[in-house]
Amino acid sequence: MTQRLVLIAAPLLLLAACGPAKQADKAPPVASSAEVPKSGPVAVAVTPYVGGPLHVRADGVGPITGETAFDLATIKALFPKAVVKSAFIHTGEGPPGPILTVDQDNVPLLEIGKGAEGGIGEIRLAGGPVEGPKGEALLAKWSDLGFDIAQCRAGEGRTVNQTVCVRPDAPTVAYVFGVPGWTKGGLPPVEVLKAKGQLNEFVWRPAEQAAVGAA
Repeated sequence: MTQRLVLIAAPLLLLAACGPAKQADKAPPVASSAEVPKSGPVAVAVTPYVGGPLHVRADGVGPITGETAFDLATIKALFPKAVVKSAFIHTGEGPPGPILTVDQDNVPLLEIGKGAEGGIGEIRLAGGPVEGPKGEALLAKWSDLGFDIAQCRAGEGRTVNQTVCVRPDAPTVAYVFGVPGWTKGGLPPVEVLKAKGQLNEFVWRPAEQAAVGAA
């Protein structure tokens, strides 16, 4: 009798041992918060410009960066209180080029030019509460901004009779200085720049299009 009970109990014990293992095989995997999505866009927060100092940096101007599209709707979204318009400008040989103008509080803030690849090619800033990478303001004196004459060159085209300077640590930002009464072309003497040179404009270009001294 004892041997019969042992023989019957043995298969039951085997079934009991196998039961939990089968249930574990059916349990769903636990998702890990450390897993990285294989695809899909990544949202990056950008704060639109509504007023106050408009900062020119090595990597952009205000909410604009090298990744910003040359697009009227995009620029309007980034400058919601401004008047943004599309236009064309003729700056040399060839057909006029497309630009976007941004005015706020009846003051011209930006002139955005289109690049050869279809994105933003340059941004010119000649008015409004603009600040350079080191806090420089428009109309600042050349002598106060710490430039060496070796960092400057004579302007050409739109900047003829002006002096264009670039800092080594921000090659994407050109500083355009004017000397009242200077019409000789070429680079003014250092003494003239120190006495009369003033900052008339910033010109920003994306890194892949920037050239030292370009404006």
